[in-house]
Amino acid sequence: MVKLRRILVVLILSALAVIMVMPIVLTVTRSFAPGLVGYTDFFLWKPYYLRLFCNSLLIASVGAVGNVIVSVLAAYVFAKVKFRGSGVLFFVYIVVMMMPFQVTLLPQYIVSRDWGIYDTPAALILPGIFSAFGTFILTQILKTMPDDIIEAAKLETGSTLRLLWYVVLPNLRGGIVCLLVLQFTELWNMVAEPLVLMETELKMPLAAMLNGDAPVVLAATVVFLFLPFLLYLLFSDTLREEVGSMVVK
Repeated sequence: MVKLRRILVVLILSALAVIMVMPIVLTVTRSFAPGLVGYTDFFLWKPYYLRLFCNSLLIASVGAVGNVIVSVLAAYVFAKVKFRGSGVLFFVYIVVMMMPFQVTLLPQYIVSRDWGIYDTPAALILPGIFSAFGTFILTQILKTMPDDIIEAAKLETGSTLRLLWYVVLPNLRGGIVCLLVLQFTELWNMVAEPLVLMETELKMPLAAMLNGDAPVVLAATVVFLFLPFLLYLLFSDTLREEVGSMVVK
């Protein structure tokens, strides 16, 4: 009976895996159906989608790196600096993180219009830089770091920046890599936000403009999927380690 149950579970999980992977397999195979025409168009003869790819790369890279910088500073304050109201402020951070992005789209539109950054990459990069998710993750990791290490480092240097660089960052290396990959992927996959915060097609990220079944569109889709997949392959061990440690904690 137990063996039959295990076989049934394996079959169900295998069927679900096939259902999830099948759209990707079909997209890849169809992109090569007419040969390499779609890929030559993408990289050489029809630079429209390559331009959008570069837009995505700029937005996701700058947004992810900026978010790591802001998150490290904020996480250190929340985890290791004692001040009145820190718990309340951190709770507000968590509430913001739990809000659906649709709730914040209208305020983002109003702010981007008033600041004069509407229809520019900054309209997408700035919300990504100040995303609360990174602060929450790194704060949880820093809370497990013994306070004695921080206090000992303060005796050696009075510079907070040196303390962060030589003491805090080495202990956050795995969390930072995890955050970079997750935040990059989050910004890479944006669709609704660009349609609200931008209007010029050549400034759009690639994800917002992938529609149709022309060979160049299918090739662009495969190239679009490849980069996050490559990041996962490069940092899969770190991702599994950090996620596993957070689950255990």
